[in-house]
Amino acid sequence: MRAHRAIVALTAALATFAVSAPAASAGEFTINACQADRANFATTAFDDFATTRGMRWKRACNPQGPGLRGLLTGNVVRSGRVARGARSVLILNAPPGTAIARYRWSGHAQRRDCRYALQIYAEGPGGAVPIKNVPANRRCPKPKRAQAAGWPRPRTYDVGGASRIVQRVICTGRPNRRFCSARGLNYIRTFTAQATVVDNSPPAVSIATDNPFTRGEWVRGDQTVNYHAADNAGVREARSTVGGIALDRHPRPCDYAQRIPCPNGPGSIRAATARALEGTQQLSVVAEDAAGNTAAATGTVRIDNTPPGAVAVGVDGGEGWRNSNAFDLGWSNPSEGDRAPIAAAHYRVCRAGTSDCQAGSRSAADIARIGGLAVPAAGEWDVRVWRGDAAGNAAPGNASVPVRLRFDPEPPVPAFEPQAASDPTRVSVMVTDRVSGLAGGTVEISRQGSGIWQTLDTGQEGSRLVARVDDSALPAGTYLLRATAHDQAGNQAGTDRRVDGQPMVVELPLRVQTRMDAGKAATKRVRRTVGRGGKRRKVWRRVQVLRPKVTVRFGRPVRLAGRLANSDGQPLAGAPVYVYSRTPVSEPQLVATVQTDQRGRFAYRARATSTRLLQFVYAGSATILPADAAVEIRARARSTLKASDRRVLNGRSVTFSGRVRGGPLPAEGKLIEMQVRLSGGWETFRTPRADPDGRWRLRYRFARTCGTQHFRLRARLPKEAGYPYETGASPTVTVKVRGRPCS
Repeated sequence: MRAHRAIVALTAALATFAVSAPAASAGEFTINACQADRANFATTAFDDFATTRGMRWKRACNPQGPGLRGLLTGNVVRSGRVARGARSVLILNAPPGTAIARYRWSGHAQRRDCRYALQIYAEGPGGAVPIKNVPANRRCPKPKRAQAAGWPRPRTYDVGGASRIVQRVICTGRPNRRFCSARGLNYIRTFTAQATVVDNSPPAVSIATDNPFTRGEWVRGDQTVNYHAADNAGVREARSTVGGIALDRHPRPCDYAQRIPCPNGPGSIRAATARALEGTQQLSVVAEDAAGNTAAATGTVRIDNTPPGAVAVGVDGGEGWRNSNAFDLGWSNPSEGDRAPIAAAHYRVCRAGTSDCQAGSRSAADIARIGGLAVPAAGEWDVRVWRGDAAGNAAPGNASVPVRLRFDPEPPVPAFEPQAASDPTRVSVMVTDRVSGLAGGTVEISRQGSGIWQTLDTGQEGSRLVARVDDSALPAGTYLLRATAHDQAGNQAGTDRRVDGQPMVVELPLRVQTRMDAGKAATKRVRRTVGRGGKRRKVWRRVQVLRPKVTVRFGRPVRLAGRLANSDGQPLAGAPVYVYSRTPVSEPQLVATVQTDQRGRFAYRARATSTRLLQFVYAGSATILPADAAVEIRARARSTLKASDRRVLNGRSVTFSGRVRGGPLPAEGKLIEMQVRLSGGWETFRTPRADPDGRWRLRYRFARTCGTQHFRLRARLPKEAGYPYETGASPTVTVKVRGRPCS
C-alpha cells in the first residue's frame, strides 16, 4: 500500500511539472515524446516492436486519466504464469542516416516478481548504453511487496550516437523456473522522453520548372516557386532569394513528436518580385531540414514590373477619310535593354468627342503594328495605343497621343439644280453626303446622239459642284449633262438627273448671240434696186465697209473701226472691247481697251510698227455670248539709203549705206537686195546683210559705163520668215556716172 501511494504521488507531481527540451545545436533536432510533448502527449515516435502473450504496452502519457499514466511496457495481471522470454518492447529508432546523441528521460519502474527485467537502454556502435536498468533476479523485493524505482525529474544521458532507444520488460525466469508470475504488475513506464538526434546530411532540393517564372520567362508581380525537397529527417522550411535579396519563406508543418518530424516532398513559395531588382536575376531556393542543415537549388529568372512607356503612333496612309474599314497602325519600339520585350498592344477606340469607346488588344513577338483595325461604325474615331510587354506589364496611362480614324462607306447623292435665268451657263450639282462630306467631282457634257463626252472645268462651292457651259465654243444644239461626285473617303456616285428626277438636258446656246465687225473704214459704190413712183430702178449708192486687211508703209497710222450688236442687229452700248496685238514672232498681248458708244460702235487708232494681227474681243457677260473680230495690219519694211558720191567717173567706187527701221531682225541679219532700175524694171545686183542693229554698207565699183548715164538705185527688203514685215524698199538714190565716149 505504501508503495502504491508513492506511485500516485509521483504521478500527480509529474502532471504539474513543465518539461522543456534542451536547445539543439546546429545539425541536431529533438524528438519529444510523452509529457515532453505538452500539446498532444504523443508517443508515435516509439514503435511497437514486440509484445508476446501475457505481456502488454500502453500509451497513456496524458497525466490526467484513469489507471497508470505514461508510456508503459509490462505484463498483463491475471492468474497463471508468463513463459520465460515473454516480453513487451517499445523502440524509438533514429531516422535513417542519423544518430541519437543524447536522451533525456524521466519515468518509473516497478515489479513484484524478481524474474522480470525492466530496462531502458540505447543501442549504438559501441554496444548498449543503459539508461534505466532493473536487472532480473537481483535486489528482489520482499515477498508480497512491490519494488519501485524511477526519476520524476528528467535526466540527460549521453548515448554516444545510438541508433535507437529500447524500452522493454522481459521475463527471464530462473534456471529451475522457466516462467514468471502473472499475478502481480511488473512494468516500466516513461513520463518524459526527449531524443536529441544528430543529422549532418543536407537535404536534397530542386526547383520545378512548371511555370513561366521558374522557366526563366519574363514575369511581373507575385509569383509561385514550386519545389521538391527531401531529407532523412524531413524539411522544415524553404526560402527564396532573387539576386541575393530574400523574398519569402515557406515554413512546413513539423511535429517533433514524430520520429521524422518534418514532411518531405513538394512545396510552394510565394515570391514577391516587387522586392527584387528588375532584369535577369538568379533565383535560389534554400531548403532547411529538421536539424538546420541547408541546401540550395538555383535557376535563372527574369523580372520586369515596369510598364512600357508611351510611343508615337501613326496611321498608314494618313488620317484622311477612307471607305474600307481596315486601318493599319504602326510605331517604333525603342530598345528595352534587359527588360521584357514588347509582346502586346492594347488600344481604345472612341467616337470623336464622346465617351463611346471600345477596347481591344493584339499580341505578337516584338509587336510594332496593328493591322486591319476596324472601327465600330462610320464616322470619326480616336484611337490610343499602349504597349504591353512579355511580363504582362501594361499601363493605360502610357497610351499614345490619339490618332484619328475616319471611315465612310456611304457614297454621296448628287442631283442637278435648276439653272438661274440671270446666269444660264452656270451648272450647279447639289451633293448630299452625311458622313465625310463632298471632296470633288466632275461635270460632263455631250451633244445628244454623239456619244462623246467632254469634261467641263468643275469647281466646288461647299456641298455643290459648279461648272460652266462655254456655249461660245460649242455648236448650237441639244446637249446632255451628267455629274460624278466623290466624298472625302473616295466613295463615288454619278447622276444625269435634276433634283425633280427629270433628265438634265439643255439647248445651246444658252446666252444671247452677238456679232462684231472690225476693220479699216472705206467707202465703195454699190448698185441697188429702189422703187419710186410705182417704178423700180437701179441706183448707185456709196456705203461704208470695214476691210479686215490693210497694207501700209512702216510707221504710218491706221484708223480702225468696229461695231458690236446682237443677232437681231441691236447695238450693245457701253460694252468693253479688249484689243490684243500679235506679231508673227510674239504672243498676243493686251494693248488697249475701248468701249462701244450708243450705236454699238468703237474706234481704234493703230500704227504700222510691224505686221501684226489686232484682235478685238468682247468677253461677253453672264447672259450675252462673247464676240471677236480680227484686223490684219501689214507693214512694209523700210530702210534708209545713202550714197557716198552722187557723181563718179567710170572705174571709181561708191559706198551705199543705210539702216533698217523697226525690228526685230533675223538673228543672221536682214537680207538687203541692192537694185538698179533698168529698162526691164528693177534688177538686183548685190545682196548685203544688215547687222543686228539694222546697219548695212555696200561698196560698189562702176567699171563698164561709157558716156554719161544716170542710175536710179534702191534697197529692197524682201519678206522673210521670222521678220514681221511685208516686202518694202528704201527711197531711190540717183548716181551720175561718166565714162569714155561710146564708140
